[in-house]
Amino acid sequence: MTYDLNEPAADHGLSLPGEVHVAADVDDLYDDLALVFTSLALKADDERGEFHIALSGGTTPWPFYHRLLIDTRFRSIPWERTHIWVVDERRVPDDDDLNNFKSMRGSLLEGIPTPPSQIHPMRVMKDDPAGLYEVELREAFGIGELSGVGPAANPGAPRMDFVLLGMGGDCHTASLFPNSDAIHVADRWVVVNEGPNVTPPDRVTMTYPLLNAARQLAVLCVGSKKTEALRRVAEQMKSGPDPVNVPITGIQPTDGELTWYLDKDAAGGGNL
Repeated sequence: MTYDLNEPAADHGLSLPGEVHVAADVDDLYDDLALVFTSLALKADDERGEFHIALSGGTTPWPFYHRLLIDTRFRSIPWERTHIWVVDERRVPDDDDLNNFKSMRGSLLEGIPTPPSQIHPMRVMKDDPAGLYEVELREAFGIGELSGVGPAANPGAPRMDFVLLGMGGDCHTASLFPNSDAIHVADRWVVVNEGPNVTPPDRVTMTYPLLNAARQLAVLCVGSKKTEALRRVAEQMKSGPDPVNVPITGIQPTDGELTWYLDKDAAGGGNL
């Protein structure tokens, strides 16, 4: 069964990069995203025998993860052949309430039959967490050492089947904060992002080259508090992407699709 909920941005009056899907309410939004997720999972399993996803933390996706876990409509997801990666992580112990992976365990991971070897937390308290995660990516995807600079120099860059992103009020996504060092990285898939422009604590994050290699990227925004940031993205895109100041505009899939999943409150009633 295939679900295609993407609609042209013009249908909503939303000038955002990629496609835009606006749901009537939050409950419908999580349903819609779960239907698309299930379709992508079945397609990836059928075509490649495995499903690689990168998930974000925070409270916004919790109801989505919980729905995947408990709703019988989504029982066909091939969790046994799914690899679960983390988009970004704070450098805190894994039992800290700020730890993204801890929240994922409680909302999803403890209830699905994915083998532990296919669940990939970031070992953020290690000396080189970014390097270790890149090694794990290379091993899981069967890719050799990185060479050259930028995604074009690494045609074998890992291709996630699905990446779930959020967006902060400053338009950051993952842990790519405005004017932070990670914004400029073109030759790594994962880095430690630290310094005065990073909201503490320090972070480990996927970079643009890895995120933009994905087949499907979804940005999930819920509630009226997101409206102003969405307006800023729409305004910026009139003149083109500016990853340094509006980091989410750096999400530009090289050979994939980007879809914004919004409820009507986030979309400002469809008047962005």
